[in-house]
Amino acid sequence: MIQRFWVCIIVTLLWGMRGLAAQDKILVAGSGNPVISLVDKQTGKVEWRHVLEKGEECNSVALTAGGNILYSYKKGAKVVNWNHEVVWDYVVSESQELQSATLLSDGGALLGICGNPALFIEVDKEGRETHRMAFDLGIAKPHSQFRQVFQLKNGNYLVPLMSVRKVMEISRDGALVKEYEVGGKVFSSLELADGNWLLPCGDDHYYLVMDGKTGKKVKKVTSNDVKGAAFWFVAQVLELQNENLLVCNWGGHTKGVVVDEPQLIELDGEGKVVWSLRDKQNVGKVSAAYYIDKQKWLKLGFK
Repeated sequence: MIQRFWVCIIVTLLWGMRGLAAQDKILVAGSGNPVISLVDKQTGKVEWRHVLEKGEECNSVALTAGGNILYSYKKGAKVVNWNHEVVWDYVVSESQELQSATLLSDGGALLGICGNPALFIEVDKEGRETHRMAFDLGIAKPHSQFRQVFQLKNGNYLVPLMSVRKVMEISRDGALVKEYEVGGKVFSSLELADGNWLLPCGDDHYYLVMDGKTGKKVKKVTSNDVKGAAFWFVAQVLELQNENLLVCNWGGHTKGVVVDEPQLIELDGEGKVVWSLRDKQNVGKVSAAYYIDKQKWLKLGFK
């Protein structure tokens, strides 16, 4: 009887602790935000901050395979360690903007440099250039070109063009493969698990799902379709392992209006908010994020 009692107690404790097992982390950054932060998803607490230098503007952030932090800062891209020591720093000219630094499958990074022409440069994990491609986007002002560029599974680059409201698929050798009208001021892109493209449309307050093969618009999601929050500037969107979406809800371009909406919104397949982060004081504006699940965090040797 006593043994049975203690079995029941242990089972009850383990059941009660099931929610505490999750220790996922999120790296967050954003235009107008002076720091990059590491947020514990379970508690919402900021566990680490990296202060940007004066004039730096971060619109992309990621955790490298080696466990360091990769980010763009408008005039370059850096990798720093958790002690804030610079591993490598790629600097561009005064006429250019390096707005996008995203991971490649080989452990290197893709650097998207706005300019005339725009440059798409692949570097290895030490920051050494391994591939370079120039492409004339037809947009004179570098700041109006793009913010986040990702490599597709087929090796091509997916380039969302803000000012002309289009998305381009460009090959590594500089050939235009596809070009589609989006209709919204597209900030970023995401190749979903099903092969479709998800395109966050910034100040238009929605994201669009498009068939990358045909350009057909599969779905448009606005605040009216979201149960539990509202969209402001829809910046980067991530697809999580459970196929939920994590939306960076940037609070810029509000012209003095106080934005009382979450900076991060996790949506399930039905558009219901299942988690959110609303902490303007400690986190600030969020236009970019990188999700680190517990398994990856522990594998890197962190606790």
